[in-house]
Amino acid sequence: MSDDSASPPPDNQATLLTLERRPEAAASPDPKSSPELFAGRYALEALVGRGGMGHVYRARDVLVGDVVALKTLELGKEPGTDALERFRREVRLARRIAHPHVARMHDLGEHAGQNYLTMEYVEGQDLRSLIAREGPLAPVRAVRIALAVCEGLAAAHAAGVVHRDLKPANVLVEKGGRVVLTDFGIARALVDEAARSTQGTAGTPMYMAPEQLTGGDVGARADLYAVGLMLYEMLTAAPPFSGDSPMAVAFARLRQPPPDPRAKTAIPDALAERVLHCLARDPEERPASALQLAQSLRTWLEGLGEPVPTLTVAPALATPPAPPREAPTVVRSLSGTLTATGELGLAILPLRFQGAQEREHLGEGLTDALIDVLSRTRGLRVSGSGATARFRNEREPRTVGRELGVGFLVDGTVQASGSTARVSIRLVETAHGTQLWSGRFEDSSSDAFELQDRLGPRIAESLRLELRLALHRDTLPPEALALYQQSFRQGYTPNYAPDVPLGWLEQCVELAPDFHPALALHAIFSLRAWYVGGSTPQRNWEALARASVARLEQRAPQMAETHLVRGMLASQEGDWRKAVLASRASLEAAPTFPLAMQFLGSLQCEAGRADEGLVHLRRAYELDTRLGFSLFEFARCNALRGRMEDYRQASERLATFGTYRVPWLMLRLRVCAWTGDLEGVRQVQRAMEDESLGPAKTGVRYAAAVLGEVDSLASLAPLDEFLARPLSPRFASFLCQLATEQLCLTGHPEKALEYFLRAAETALIDLEWIDRCPPLASLRALPGFTEGRRLVRTRVEAIWNG
Repeated sequence: MSDDSASPPPDNQATLLTLERRPEAAASPDPKSSPELFAGRYALEALVGRGGMGHVYRARDVLVGDVVALKTLELGKEPGTDALERFRREVRLARRIAHPHVARMHDLGEHAGQNYLTMEYVEGQDLRSLIAREGPLAPVRAVRIALAVCEGLAAAHAAGVVHRDLKPANVLVEKGGRVVLTDFGIARALVDEAARSTQGTAGTPMYMAPEQLTGGDVGARADLYAVGLMLYEMLTAAPPFSGDSPMAVAFARLRQPPPDPRAKTAIPDALAERVLHCLARDPEERPASALQLAQSLRTWLEGLGEPVPTLTVAPALATPPAPPREAPTVVRSLSGTLTATGELGLAILPLRFQGAQEREHLGEGLTDALIDVLSRTRGLRVSGSGATARFRNEREPRTVGRELGVGFLVDGTVQASGSTARVSIRLVETAHGTQLWSGRFEDSSSDAFELQDRLGPRIAESLRLELRLALHRDTLPPEALALYQQSFRQGYTPNYAPDVPLGWLEQCVELAPDFHPALALHAIFSLRAWYVGGSTPQRNWEALARASVARLEQRAPQMAETHLVRGMLASQEGDWRKAVLASRASLEAAPTFPLAMQFLGSLQCEAGRADEGLVHLRRAYELDTRLGFSLFEFARCNALRGRMEDYRQASERLATFGTYRVPWLMLRLRVCAWTGDLEGVRQVQRAMEDESLGPAKTGVRYAAAVLGEVDSLASLAPLDEFLARPLSPRFASFLCQLATEQLCLTGHPEKALEYFLRAAETALIDLEWIDRCPPLASLRALPGFTEGRRLVRTRVEAIWNG
């Protein structure tokens, strides 16, 4: 814990790290005297901060020409894992947050055994120095600073991050007036696997909330308490509590009510009440959120006739009338430069190569691969390699943007060591030279062409998503972006209970009605909720899904995601031909869209084209290794084909996905039952008894019937009750498949035929299952089976030949 009781140092250039500034920093040797580049790319220009954990330098990234702050981590001769983890966490958490009032984190690395991170360099001073030099700030100025802090906190909290060490030294004021919130080194996730809040006394005593001092739950309102302390200090030039030591000051908050700032200086009553509201000892008595506090401060400014800052968390907006279908779907770019055809101009500069000379062609090959893939992505106009070749050395973003007429550029490096290649990519907005995003990609192969084929699409897809977000950053409230990003992360789980992420998306769309990515994700989640029934049976999931798809089609008819949801809706309705055509249209619009690739691959695996489908599923997983469903369907299809080694490899990998545990267990249960492995059935049954999701209960009953522990016919009563609900035809068909298997395995083929025909007459297309599932052997000899298979076969042929 740091000590803020000492007098602040003189004003100095501020970095976005709040290491304590010390007078000897100015007397340190000039790092520019060393001819070597730090980490092979950073020219250290000045030491601007020094603290207990390391140094902060002003540095120039010679690869892209940007000035950055470079923070080193110095742990002594025996570095501990805790400090290293704090270092890594600072990067991970800060990268969750995208907002003008939150410092932008760039990269994390190691050089000569020393860990470091790079981030935005802010030219200005910290708030502690500002108060020390100027004394009490005018109320309007103090509120503007507090408002900016609240805006940054709202984005952080919406992204699931609580700062926990907010203080004047962690707030930077740029020379142009921008306020920047920094240092997430002891931040914690608000929502993680274990809890919705965090505990502990980490932080700076002078600015700790009461719950931090007592070891209680530390949530977002602890940050609002710190805002109250800082606002009090800005208005009075003194902290609200006093004592002989920082800890004495801290514990005074537990014994004394917060002092009224009006006792020290004349400030408006309404403002004093807002300060005291933040300083309430009980977290429940403070403002409900940073968003609410920001709105309260905005209201106070507006009441004085002051112009409200343009960068703010806006209140909820009413949904405007829908635009006509012919309205362009591309929002103005961050730089305001779109081509005459409404496309986004993008230049991919030649990637720099670092490594053995014989592999130097890898950089050029990856550059060409990115140009080829992204030029086939709808909505982008990508400059050819001939146009960008002259910028191999001159990479100043404004120059590139002006000469090529593009709003964005991609820059990066390729590092090769042995068979491994690591690619660092940066997306830069050319109007101001601002870096918007960076990513690192790694793969291994001795074949350079194989590396290109694997790395190129992955990088292109990440750029496609980031460019799509960049188009909206000018007009998107920060909380809306954070809600979207939080929901996007949920898109890679089975979502048997999609109510929570759908709720986040509905808040996001309320804040930003024309934010097309959120509209698309809402449609995808709604369709999934309809498929599985959702966790709220009373809600009309079908109506919600249809309305969400219709809204997206009206607002953004040509977006790749729109084509995908058309296909998903068609598959729910049993219009398989339309589903396949829509998925192909989605891939034509975005050739690297993994969800569309996964959707098409799963359709192909079911509908008689498994050889093609397995290829698509493999590619989808290579593009995004979070797509557990690709592994699931890959494993299932191989098990049906008797390729047990391929099944086992995919199943073992799927087992590492915590969010796919129930689907993985269900697949393992079925395969054990198909192959007569009753001990395996028992093991899975025991595992599924500990799971709470509805499908796990279905699996437990399936296992009990196969093991002879319950009457198989009677055990289907809950499934029959579920089938009586208004389900999507496709999901109802899947449940009938489970019932068919169970009854065949337990000696009831005639009853199994009823469920099989029910599926065949509605939406079943799974020829692979019909022809290859071992338990169905007894079913295939029954009269009526052939007719059911004919119905499915006719449906499948219409998909590919219609």
